[in-house]
Amino acid sequence: MKKIIITLFSAVILSGCNMTDNEQLANNDGYKCEKIKTLGTSIPKRFCSTKKQRDELKERGQDTLRNSQRQGVLSGHKAGKG
Repeated sequence: MKKIIITLFSAVILSGCNMTDNEQLANNDGYKCEKIKTLGTSIPKRFCSTKKQRDELKERGQDTLRNSQRQGVLSGHKAGKG
């Protein structure tokens, strides 16, 4: 009985150590890592960011798209017509 208790206790302790750094950090600030393939290579790069950083990137991308579309309209160019 004593061996069973020691084995179970050890399993519980070791299962806590089984978490990777990404999983531990994911619990804080929405930290997340992704593998992203960049243009010109088939080897994905690891990109880690917080939720706040991802939101800022998304908003910056939307602003850039909006501004480029606005400039196209002001200069008289329409999308799809060169």
